[in-house]
Amino acid sequence: MKKKSIAVGNSSFITLIEGSRCYVDKTAAFQPLIESGTLVDLITRPQGFGKTLFLDSLNCFLAIDMENPGSTAKQHQHFKGLKVAENQDFCRKYMGQVPVLALSLKGVDGATFEDAYRALVQIIAEAAQAHAYLLKSPRLTEENKKLLRKYQSLDFMRDPGNIDYASGFLRNMLFFLAKHFDRQAMLFLDDYDVPLARAVSHGYYTEMSDFCRAFLDILKPEAGPLVNHRPVLQKALLTGCLCGSKEGILPGINNVVVNTVSSNNMHLSSSMGFTEPEVRALLDYYGLSSRLEDVRHWYGGYCFGSSEIFCPQDLLNFCEKALASADPRDFKPGNFRLDSSSSRCDVIDEFLSFLTERDAERMQTLIDGGSIEIRINQELRHSDINRHLSEDFWTLLLFTGCLAIAKPVGDRKYLLRIPNEEIRDTFRNRVQARFSIENRSFAAHGLKLAEAAAWGNASGMADVLAPLLRIYVSLRDTAGIAPAENCCHDFLSALFACASNRINDFQSNAESGDGCADIVFSSGNNPNRFGVVIEIRRAAHPEDMLNAVDNALKQIDERKYAECLRRMRCRKYYAYGIVFCGKECEVGGGKLREID
Repeated sequence: MKKKSIAVGNSSFITLIEGSRCYVDKTAAFQPLIESGTLVDLITRPQGFGKTLFLDSLNCFLAIDMENPGSTAKQHQHFKGLKVAENQDFCRKYMGQVPVLALSLKGVDGATFEDAYRALVQIIAEAAQAHAYLLKSPRLTEENKKLLRKYQSLDFMRDPGNIDYASGFLRNMLFFLAKHFDRQAMLFLDDYDVPLARAVSHGYYTEMSDFCRAFLDILKPEAGPLVNHRPVLQKALLTGCLCGSKEGILPGINNVVVNTVSSNNMHLSSSMGFTEPEVRALLDYYGLSSRLEDVRHWYGGYCFGSSEIFCPQDLLNFCEKALASADPRDFKPGNFRLDSSSSRCDVIDEFLSFLTERDAERMQTLIDGGSIEIRINQELRHSDINRHLSEDFWTLLLFTGCLAIAKPVGDRKYLLRIPNEEIRDTFRNRVQARFSIENRSFAAHGLKLAEAAAWGNASGMADVLAPLLRIYVSLRDTAGIAPAENCCHDFLSALFACASNRINDFQSNAESGDGCADIVFSSGNNPNRFGVVIEIRRAAHPEDMLNAVDNALKQIDERKYAECLRRMRCRKYYAYGIVFCGKECEVGGGKLREID
């Protein structure tokens, strides 16, 4: 029998079902979510975990068939065999019975508020056009229909003078739906916080938050209009990345139930993302059962509430590419989202730009495979990120899927870890970029270090290294797997690599004399070309550092490391001993010497 195809990134429930494509059933969560009794549910998950597909499938289940009101034939066809269909009482009450207004704010972006506003009203106009049948409603007044036509007109909505119309869209559309169908409506708002995130990055947060506050005012229980003495809104479901309950855009909404990656809602924890039984079934279906541990290592490791979760987008990517390969059982997993998912890289890059010494130590622990204890800011706002507080950044890394909960340890405190190899690879990539020539700040420090070395300025070299060491994160794979000198060696090599226009003949572990010199290079032009020889050491204790510097300089002499400088046409050279102890360093030497 032909296997169902895999559609990576497709969030249309109907397309997946009608196209006989892979769909992992999450419909068991419908009843507890809809019948929770809360007015507003806010679910936050990282990108790629199926928020949009979940909302779309719920919308398809609930929404009244506009072409054939009262008919549930489509729902019976599309949801046949899925878990929600087993609950006949719930289906009779809700399936195809609810007026639903569904919007995604994912595309609301722009360099200015005006640009973002134009993107938003495009979404508003399209949503209004999708409900054009309301123009024939006998229950709507001519004034109602006149307003609906305004919402359908993109030219009208784009006029900045009509922003009040835009801010009242949800309130008015929900009123129209409730009035037409004579029953309460539901609101599904996907990626509700994207406009705020974009506004922060582009500098118009105040304008956007003011707009969003008015736009979402309908979520107040007492604020909405009534139809037949009932509020028009029966339930609202919002999804996003951050909670933002104190963002200032949900004022007075006291009955918002927030479900984050740290919440322990047994029904919702596994509603987005794949559980291990689901992964096992998926791999078995495609003949990839032997690859479970591979995909766990690369794409698993998340914990939402008490559920162990795999990233759906990554897992499906793996399955699709493995099945298209010559040997699916031997296909190597990889980082599928390093290039395609810039948001993850952006978050890491932003964090690395403001590393404190303590943050650097924590980052090293994570990259080495350990866990760190962090107090999470559960109510992190987008506007908080610009404060560049450590707690906020670690929280952001958790909520965006860059970190995962290992276990709770106290009031808002959790042990956090890197969930899998894909994320670890992303961290390595971004750390490497941070400490490379592509990073202008790091490159500038490398040039200063090389210039100091080329002029015999040992204290100047120490001045350059000291602040960098406090925020340096190495790329070693596992704690203790390599000598500490190796990390220091790599760090110095990366710095000197940034000074390629200042130094010549750079060599690491250069064979010379009776051994290998750690670092050698030349500087200047004949006949004034000077050589540089550096020996690197690590001291166990700060009080041992000066002695270690002396021993490093002695080793340069005794093993004749300067011999290789002859090939670089150098007659004189500077010798340096550089000793590291934790985040401290000593640099000795700098006296100009003759090559024997």
